[in-house]
Amino acid sequence: MTNPTALNHGIEAIVEQLTYLVDELEAQRPWITRIPEVQLTGRPMDSIPSLLDIYVRMAEKEWNDYVPTLTDLAAKPMLDSGSVSKVIDFIQAGRRAVVEALTSLSEADWVVAVNETDETVADFAFQITQSDSTFLRTIAERLHESLITFSR
Repeated sequence: MTNPTALNHGIEAIVEQLTYLVDELEAQRPWITRIPEVQLTGRPMDSIPSLLDIYVRMAEKEWNDYVPTLTDLAAKPMLDSGSVSKVIDFIQAGRRAVVEALTSLSEADWVVAVNETDETVADFAFQITQSDSTFLRTIAERLHESLITFSR
């Protein structure tokens, strides 16, 4: 039998980590929006996504996978992939909806299977945190590898 206190602490940690993405993207915004367009959309090689591509992939994953699985939102808003700031807004809106849905769940709801699999809501939410980590690491690596010059 699952220890309710341990589950509750795990849920709190997952929700805190999921919420962190909204704050992290907001902290990145002043820097990312100052990167010249050529560097934001440029690809070092055809097989390597641009910085903007990475953010767009994050938005697509949020709205195509996470939001429909964890919320009852019927339709997703349109993504304006021409503006990194709007893409960040789009990711944050999806994540806020996911966090709101998760925080409204009872402890028992967290151990219910999602997507007709054996994966529980808690497992699925934890996998989102892992995906966030991968995306954020990829962004950090691209920024580190690029010779970014910030416009004023």
